[in-house]
Amino acid sequence: MKILHYINCFFYLITITPYVTIYYFFFGMYAQFILGIVQILIAIILLLYMKRHSEIIKKHISSYWVFTLINLLIILILYKTNVMNDDIIQITFVFVTPMLIASYFIYITYLIQKQ
Repeated sequence: MKILHYINCFFYLITITPYVTIYYFFFGMYAQFILGIVQILIAIILLLYMKRHSEIIKKHISSYWVFTLINLLIILILYKTNVMNDDIIQITFVFVTPMLIASYFIYITYLIQKQ
């Protein structure tokens, strides 16, 4: 499980680095898409090995899935209702909130590799 944490950290750093630099901000957006795919795959792997984890880790993984699905649902609802045209809402739910969820997932994989 340590390797999953290192893979997660690698892709997280690849995503966060362009966001920190003003000139490469758009590369961060593309990297965030890849990070999302990687984290979903890691979360599916963690689900498959759910019995190995402690109760606290299980609660964290469940919370991660709830946050992820709620954010995805909000994005879909906003897209269907054409509210996604507002830049503040779009930046919040498409870029900021997923990075917060990704940071939380880094914490989860850290706790797992620490076990």
